[in-house]
Amino acid sequence: MRAKTSLLLLAALLVAGPALADATRDALEALTKCADISDPAERLKCFDAAVPGARNALSPAVQPAKPAKEEGGGLLEWFGFSRPPKPVTTVEQFGKPPEPAVEESKELKEITSTVLEFATTPKGRAIFILDNGQVWKQLDADTTELRDVPVATKVLIEVGFLGSFNLTIEGRNGLIKVSRLK
Repeated sequence: MRAKTSLLLLAALLVAGPALADATRDALEALTKCADISDPAERLKCFDAAVPGARNALSPAVQPAKPAKEEGGGLLEWFGFSRPPKPVTTVEQFGKPPEPAVEESKELKEITSTVLEFATTPKGRAIFILDNGQVWKQLDADTTELRDVPVATKVLIEVGFLGSFNLTIEGRNGLIKVSRLK
């Protein structure tokens, strides 16, 4: 069942682009033949043999027509791709290796601060006022119950999955999903 779903998804991706040529059709036919094989080992061998052709057929469609024009943090960087090097414009640059990219180690991944004030919302969600002036609120979807956090307690806020933020309280286990209010 899973193989058929994957096949249908791949077929939709392959058929969706109007500029795809016969290579795409050939790759799709090869995958379709593999899906009809009942023996799991033989079906796997068939798919393993057909995947390189499918990747080659998809490669022109995967490349964006125009690169993102945003400076620092465009769409391409979101998906782990780097920008191509800038074109050479002066005689002095011609033939030189490209300059190394700016270090990403300067990007903050976490902060540590001290709680100046702790409060709760009417829904029972925690609000942390920190000594650095920031205010963080526990997300409504986070079910962690906090009754009291003493003043001068250290907290660590770090970047979580997909741009979320996790707050951990010194001396306590677990984390709290938070968003910044101020």
